[in-house]
Amino acid sequence: MTLWRITQAVLNGLLSGGVYALIGVGITIIFGVMKMVNFAAGAYLVWGMYFTYLFNVITGLNAYALIPIVIVCMALFGFVTFKLSINKVIKVGGTSFILITVGLSFFLQNLAETIFGTQPLTVPSSLQQASLRVGSIANLPVVLSVPRLIAFGVMLVLVIGVNILLNKTILGRSMRATAEKPEVATMLGINTQRTYTVAFILGVAFAGLSGCIITPMYYVQASVGDIFRTAPLMVVVMGGMGNIKGALVAGLLVGIVEQVVSTMISADLGTVGICLLFLIILYIKPYGLFGKGERAA
Repeated sequence: MTLWRITQAVLNGLLSGGVYALIGVGITIIFGVMKMVNFAAGAYLVWGMYFTYLFNVITGLNAYALIPIVIVCMALFGFVTFKLSINKVIKVGGTSFILITVGLSFFLQNLAETIFGTQPLTVPSSLQQASLRVGSIANLPVVLSVPRLIAFGVMLVLVIGVNILLNKTILGRSMRATAEKPEVATMLGINTQRTYTVAFILGVAFAGLSGCIITPMYYVQASVGDIFRTAPLMVVVMGGMGNIKGALVAGLLVGIVEQVVSTMISADLGTVGICLLFLIILYIKPYGLFGKGERAA
């Protein structure tokens, strides 16, 4: 019985961690290029959920069929917020960027609550309760949640896509060059302003897409942003700032620890488990799992 519970919790955590990893990769892209942390990722996730709900009402399509539409909407949303707010503080950087994204986080969540109300909304899906049996332990079935499995698959596809973008395309090389030496990149004719814009839009799109694919698992309401405000930031730090592979691995670890602690000890202690994991990893690896410390001059 105990082995079955642990196995089920680990599998559920692995799939849940895919969502943390997806948001974490988005934050990592922004940090990798702009050297600034986006604290508004949870708010953009909320808007991804509301766009999914809105187009579900209009078209009747389920959340997964709406993925392309939500990505386009979030890209436009990211572009607008970048031009109206983020663009103003790029050159200043530091605490200004932190303050503007923290402010954006609360503003966007409150705006969503004002427009759509405080009542929990739902996006119906025929797969909402679907599960896939993958084996059994002590005659008890080991199952995977289909919505979580789909979310995990989407995360893997996008991470592979981002890796190809960064390493195999001219835009990706421009982003990497801007991340390394923005002044040199400008001298080489790279439009760093456009690169910053694309990086921010990608980060926002990842957060919004995360919101889209979790609608079969969560009620659509602004408070969901609070759930995903802190954990993805911990994922980025644990993985190593600016390291996409690190965000992926740390996201999966966070999901597993949260589920195991919630299942085996108490559902109220899942967040405590994440915090302990965070402290342990940073104690052992101060720069994160795949992070590299700056060399002394």
